[in-house]
Amino acid sequence: MNGVNQGTGVLESPEWVHPREREQDADFRAYLFGPFRVFRGEELVAQRGQRRKKPMLLLKWFLLNPGKPRSMDELIDVVCPDAAPDKAASSFHVAMHGLRRLLEPDLQPGEESSYIRRSGTNFYRFEAGDEWWTDTGEVYRLFEQGRASDNRGDTRRACFYYGQVVAHPLRRFLEDDDSEEQWLAPYRQRYEAMHMEALLRLVQIHGERGELDESLEYAYRTLMVDPYNELAEITIVEADLAQRRLAHARHRLCAFLEALTRDAGAAPSPDLLMLRDRVLGGRPRTNGAHRPSTVTPMAPIPQVARAV
Repeated sequence: MNGVNQGTGVLESPEWVHPREREQDADFRAYLFGPFRVFRGEELVAQRGQRRKKPMLLLKWFLLNPGKPRSMDELIDVVCPDAAPDKAASSFHVAMHGLRRLLEPDLQPGEESSYIRRSGTNFYRFEAGDEWWTDTGEVYRLFEQGRASDNRGDTRRACFYYGQVVAHPLRRFLEDDDSEEQWLAPYRQRYEAMHMEALLRLVQIHGERGELDESLEYAYRTLMVDPYNELAEITIVEADLAQRRLAHARHRLCAFLEALTRDAGAAPSPDLLMLRDRVLGGRPRTNGAHRPSTVTPMAPIPQVARAV
């Protein structure tokens, strides 16, 4: 997209474009969170359940790996991993032909596709260009913009971008018949990790800004994804204490600690133990909410190719 810093994926401020404008201006729009759908303008050209399974698998791979060349053998492993060697190449070429025709119905025999390029003898890549928009690529861009704003100390803008990230149904990544395909697992893990990191920063930033309602909203949403998340639980219990709801805070925290040790097999952090001592001792905080200094440690976000 115009105005994008290719090194960071962040739009330069002189040419800032609202996320919705990018989506509306694209010739092709692809949605991979929820049912798989691709639109050309207002025309639906690909969707879940369409009787073109192999072309659809190829299209999903290309949309998640734009500009990345792959050999025919590697792509065969995506679209027909169980095919006999003597039939695999033929099946692949049929799928590739079907995909070209799906995206460009008027393509003439022998005419090169505008999007699917072949190099050498058997390498293929997908050139999306400015004509394509995907929700996966948009989430990546929004997440990076959130991080960049966060690092600059611009918490208002960071909350906007992180809020846009968690508004996407990231945990419903390709919830169609191919959702269990093994090659999709790293992408699914990446988007789930981005979703969780954005949620935790929203809990933390709003808490630091004294925006209790917003912090609690994202804390509860975090627990729906990770019922053993300590930052979210501490945020909710501290809100109970601030409102003098000591009995509710005690009941909630004891239940959480029991589940954490019994079901998750995890030891409480020092922050959680300090909160337990205060709650059981009946000492509500009177000088503001408890604010953990860092987000609950997470595993590194899995690295996969950037989507369109």
